[in-house]
Amino acid sequence: MKRIFTYLAMIAVLSACASTAPTKIGADTYYSAKTNTAGIFGDVSAVAGSLMVEGNQFCGAIGKEFELVTQTLTPNIPAVHLGGASITFKCVEHANNPVMRPDKGVSTIETK
Repeated sequence: MKRIFTYLAMIAVLSACASTAPTKIGADTYYSAKTNTAGIFGDVSAVAGSLMVEGNQFCGAIGKEFELVTQTLTPNIPAVHLGGASITFKCVEHANNPVMRPDKGVSTIETK
């Protein structure tokens, strides 16, 4: 009985962890996200940093440079959900200075 409980607990913990590998969403543009597996004690900024490291390695593997487009942090809320982070990035020949757009990559067209 104790062994079954241990297995069920491990399955529950592992099923709460979510991560997406870099997924192509456009021309040389990728999306990646990761859940903070440390629960309420984890730092979602560290999760974002981890995603950037993985994105940099991904772009380097294809001979290009990492360029961050957007970053979103979701805080931990105890008993509600785990926090996490997501990024959108490009793999480019020569990366520009990393300047985040104030509109987080969303453009609008105004009509008069």
